[in-house]
Amino acid sequence: MAAVSESPGAVRPTSPASTVALSNRILAIEVVRTELRRWCILYAESRWLSTIIFDTLDDRLPLKIADVRNGSAGTDGDRLSSSSNYRTAAFLDSNIHGIVVEPDSKSTDNSSASSVEGFLRVCVFGDHSMRLFRLRSSDSTTPDALDQNALVRLNSIVPTSTERLAEDAIMAVKFLSDHHIGALLAHNIFLVYDDVELRLLSKVRCMDSSILYSALLIGSHTGDLVAVGGTVCNYLCFWSPAAAANGVAPAFHKLSGHSGVIFSIDYHHPRRLLCSSSDDRSCRVYHCMFVEDSTASASPSVVQWLGVTFTLQYALYGHEARVWRGRILSQFIVTVGEDTQCCVWSKQGKLIDHWASHTGINTWSVSVVESEQSLLVFTGGADGGLSVREVEVGLTSPSQAILSSSVPPVGKPVRLVVVDEARLIVLAEGGLLFLVEHSDIPSWTLLWEDAALKQTIALRYNPTSQAVAVVTCVGKIALLTTTSNITPNWSFDLAVNCMEGLWADSGTLIVSGPAGFIHIVTTENGLLTLAGSVPLSGKNLWITAAARNPGALLFCGDRSGSLRVLSKRVIWKDIYVGMHVHGNHEVSQITLPEGSSDDSSHPVVTSGRSGAVIFWRYHLNDQDHLILERLRVIEPDNNSVEWVSGFHILHGHGNPNNFDQLIICGFRSTKFAAVHAGSGETVMEVDCGGGHRSSSCALFESSRTLQFAFVKTTGVHWLSRCIGSIGQSRFQLKEPLHGLQIWSVAASSSRTGSLVMAVGSEDTVVKIIRVGMERARLPVSPSVVAECKGHLSSVRSVRLSSKFKNCVYSAGGRTQLVCWACADDIWSENVVMTAEWSPYPVVRKQWSDKSLIDPDTRIMDLSTPVSFENFEILAAGSSDGTIRIFALGSPNEITLVGEIAPYPWCVLQVRLLLVGDQVLVLTAGTKGLIAVFNLTMPLRGTLSKLEDFGETEVFKFDPAGQSSLSVLAHQSGVDALDFVLFDGHLYIATGGDDCSICVFVMEVVSGEPLPILMSKFKMENAHSAQISGIKFLRGTHHLLSASKDQLIKMWEVDYDQKEIKPPGSSSLPISVGDVSCIALVERPATDRAPGDGLSTTTATMTTAEDDSVASTYLAIVGAGFQLLDISSWLAKIQRESPVVLHHGTATSPDLA
Repeated sequence: MAAVSESPGAVRPTSPASTVALSNRILAIEVVRTELRRWCILYAESRWLSTIIFDTLDDRLPLKIADVRNGSAGTDGDRLSSSSNYRTAAFLDSNIHGIVVEPDSKSTDNSSASSVEGFLRVCVFGDHSMRLFRLRSSDSTTPDALDQNALVRLNSIVPTSTERLAEDAIMAVKFLSDHHIGALLAHNIFLVYDDVELRLLSKVRCMDSSILYSALLIGSHTGDLVAVGGTVCNYLCFWSPAAAANGVAPAFHKLSGHSGVIFSIDYHHPRRLLCSSSDDRSCRVYHCMFVEDSTASASPSVVQWLGVTFTLQYALYGHEARVWRGRILSQFIVTVGEDTQCCVWSKQGKLIDHWASHTGINTWSVSVVESEQSLLVFTGGADGGLSVREVEVGLTSPSQAILSSSVPPVGKPVRLVVVDEARLIVLAEGGLLFLVEHSDIPSWTLLWEDAALKQTIALRYNPTSQAVAVVTCVGKIALLTTTSNITPNWSFDLAVNCMEGLWADSGTLIVSGPAGFIHIVTTENGLLTLAGSVPLSGKNLWITAAARNPGALLFCGDRSGSLRVLSKRVIWKDIYVGMHVHGNHEVSQITLPEGSSDDSSHPVVTSGRSGAVIFWRYHLNDQDHLILERLRVIEPDNNSVEWVSGFHILHGHGNPNNFDQLIICGFRSTKFAAVHAGSGETVMEVDCGGGHRSSSCALFESSRTLQFAFVKTTGVHWLSRCIGSIGQSRFQLKEPLHGLQIWSVAASSSRTGSLVMAVGSEDTVVKIIRVGMERARLPVSPSVVAECKGHLSSVRSVRLSSKFKNCVYSAGGRTQLVCWACADDIWSENVVMTAEWSPYPVVRKQWSDKSLIDPDTRIMDLSTPVSFENFEILAAGSSDGTIRIFALGSPNEITLVGEIAPYPWCVLQVRLLLVGDQVLVLTAGTKGLIAVFNLTMPLRGTLSKLEDFGETEVFKFDPAGQSSLSVLAHQSGVDALDFVLFDGHLYIATGGDDCSICVFVMEVVSGEPLPILMSKFKMENAHSAQISGIKFLRGTHHLLSASKDQLIKMWEVDYDQKEIKPPGSSSLPISVGDVSCIALVERPATDRAPGDGLSTTTATMTTAEDDSVASTYLAIVGAGFQLLDISSWLAKIQRESPVVLHHGTATSPDLA
């Protein structure tokens, strides 16, 4: 190998800003066993290397999911961020694509860092960069005796080398036994470094210089190393640096078979298997037959690789998109791909398990801990989440459901009800009622034979009284006690047509039918009494769900999706009716969680066939006035449950807000499915005939199992699943954010001193996230407070309300605008949709209807709300060129009050300005123009009618014939817009697709409807890609811009010379790719009066830093999320360029 010298400038400078919070794609994971009975999870998030360390329960046992849940990697935020989780920035502006852990960190030679006992040595690489770290893995002190500071030191990642740059992208790295490190580059070039300071020692290239998309280094020494490269030409290239002559080595094998580029390669020497995953959605597994092979564990020599014979064992097809990674284990193969699926394959190449490991697209990385009975699969995805799932492969897996069946001795089963763990009551044709004991040999005992049983429409079991109610369609009712041998009889006759009978509590039976009445029947000592009848609001309407609290409130849901509450002072009467709270489909279940009756506010949980589970809270005063608040809505994935038949709270108690206790049940096609709300795990799934057979199925929980029984064809079937394993097979080590592009962010401060932000994404979800600022020196993961689901298409813009507390607006595809509000005093999970505006009616018309807006129209941007004439006003710019003006008097109603006639181009940016008593609209679009309109007169008149009469006509504003101003800013689209009003002047900054920045200065003259353009100047080629974010900095002459080139730049604006120029230290690399939006948040100094110098959207936060110094934070979203503390960077620029344009308190109302 040819020796080479170190190239100058290989070490990069440090970043001038600190990352406070981060959520980005996880491209690499490694799980390693350390000393002190510890497991270490190393993962790469953008340029950050992070660890999670926890103890196992038993030093002799393999790692289990219980260790992850119960160990120090739990959900306790303080422990996770101090003792168990540590992050360090590996590179300045490169993403980490690979993590390599030295196989044996102990050595007798003290010349290298690997010889230090108690440390793991780690090499990370990505793009052109690589760097060495060491991780503390043992200590002379036992973990229990360590204090908090010692634990931090124990778990720290310490860099042992500077960041080194290679001449090409690094594809693979390996620690070698001769104190060297080998690296294979993207053009088949092999480099050798020393393993202390990463000094470059030698360089060899392969004659085949095809571009590599993946690579693998096999061997432990430089002399027996074999390089395998996955090329862009769809073949594997094998060569050895040891065979080089004059720095060039030939390729000795080219293995073809894939029809797409190869993304990963893995080799398992004990099994002699080589696998490659590809763009063609397959993973190909080859058996390697070596000449003079032995069972030795040492890797084959180069000579053996020269004579190897490859035999295709199988091609694995189980992914619907590209396969990113494949791992070979001693018994299995695990693959992950673009479809977010993680697939586990057997030795025979059979798919034995698969699951969606992340949201959105792309599961990028995987690492597996294997034992005889299970696999622990760690995955990292594009959503920034780190999850672990236990795959049980033993014959007696508790997560496997066991299906049994039996056939009645006579007749065909019609209805059933589960009594307990081992017994069912089944109604068969001919009026036969059986007790079925389903043991190893099921037994059928005839309880009752009566011709009237043929008319049964309801068979309901009450677990408290252990009574079964039988209700017929003509109103006959019988009670059957499972603890008595007395033959049942018809003990009550309502003499009305009935369609449903339900237990509301242990002593109340609700019967209803098409006549439109609710009949309340009470039972005491086996005697039935009609307590009252309450009329419904229409015919052919009956109750489908009911629950009664220990007081005198009765909650009923009907087949039209409405929820009503009945109260009894003297007689039963309606005190609340919520129409169509579950759409137009029936309410399937109502539950009042135990222990809530003595609280000042009481929880209620309902579900409906519309596909939602809704959490409510109600208050009742002495006058029977009931207030029902909707707290949150849960909608399971349609791929698992199409319509919800009910839900189940495990162990019969607990807070249903605890998703570890909640199971959502329903039907999908011909199958019944039960999904664990916390993990998304499918608890049960069985082909039962589908939802049309829902009247002949039942779910039951015993102390040990969850059982589902159903009637199908001529038999009764029941499915049993161990409760202990439900929700235990999957765990989130790091909470995910969004799996698709994040388009917008809005920020505010919370009472606790943390920062709360709303982010909207292409995945149709708005998430409320919280970032605690007490540990500003350590990047943390944002905590998801609430998920807001209800958009039909992507969410393009989010804005926080300035008038209503804990309220956020979101808009996007299908021209949909939604208002979300939190029912609590501070942001919590109880966030629901309070209002929605869309041009499409609830019952969707066909898209060909000319009266509707094109369904492809989307709202591209929302203005920050402003208060005007007792209303909050929003402006929405759409892709059809129309700007719509909305007014809200409360969060519960969105009213369209005006439209600005459409442009022949898409509106990308829109802002509302309050200039004195004037309302101006500032817009920009794909034409490159910015425009200003004065809407004061039409808006004031429309709002006056809306306030006085509660209705209004939408005003039409034509820019061609009314007050408007248009100026060309860019050659094409304007993707970023900000403004400042100060001292009678309007300053506007824009960033465009043409990579330029433009600044306008306009004078606001009293009495004039529009500002007057004073000057315009431009900075060409400000970035190397389109500019997607721009902000004025308060009190300075500086601009901040963000671009798709992953750079934040600071610009100095000289208004006298009409120039935009970069000051010193003007660029800052960021971790977020494809930047969509930025938001500035400022924490003022503590000696400043509250609110002094801050806009309505500026957040005040408490940190562990010196509070006497102002701090500025920058939130960046795109293909990820990053929150930066840029205070020191701004201070440095201010020192280098201290000129101040204005000293007032005015700032852009769109700061956040």
